[in-house]
Amino acid sequence: MSVPESIVFDAEPLVAHADDEDGANVVEEWLDAVATDESDGYVSYVNLSEVRYVLARKYDREAADEYARWLVDVGVTPVDVESLWTTASDYVLRHRPALGDSFALATAEEKDAELLVGADDDYDGVTEVEMTRFRDEPA
Repeated sequence: MSVPESIVFDAEPLVAHADDEDGANVVEEWLDAVATDESDGYVSYVNLSEVRYVLARKYDREAADEYARWLVDVGVTPVDVESLWTTASDYVLRHRPALGDSFALATAEEKDAELLVGADDDYDGVTEVEMTRFRDEPA
């Protein structure tokens, strides 16, 4: 699997990476491409907040914050929601994904990037954004 020049990470792949779940090796390959400047990496603040609360519930807030800081340190750029909110709401109107997924889609559209997603069926039928699934089955 080749890694694209510009990547947006949905929450599911980042949580899978943090927890070493199935498919984490694919996510790590894409994060490595960001860390080595082979690719530009992005995550919306909405999706980053999803990663934080999932990891904080499972571990604690300190561990979740440490992972979020590590993502930024390796080069994943958080994207503010101000420029995304209308596009995200348009995705909800057209395709009915969860709100977090709509922000991942809007981020990928804004950054002209490929979106890394998991087994979430919220992305079924969406054709406006290039996507790669890092796994086909949920954890």
